[in-house]
Amino acid sequence: MQTEIFVQNVKRYCNLKGVKPTVACAESGAGKDLLGQLSKRGTVPSVERVQLLAQYLGCTVSDLLGETPSALPDVPE
Repeated sequence: MQTEIFVQNVKRYCNLKGVKPTVACAESGAGKDLLGQLSKRGTVPSVERVQLLAQYLGCTVSDLLGETPSALPDVPE
């Protein structure tokens, strides 16, 4: 898993949904610290957590992982 791509894609989909990434992670059941764990500790989330987040954001796991081409706008850092 390319962590940087995953985190950016989560941010993009959150931006489209109008929700903060930590809120999306918490409300989806993936865990509110998911992105922090990925960015700071380099941990890899379980497939279940990624699926929960994708379902909440209305996209596929492949979309979040960057396996499919994205037409989403870039998100400012």
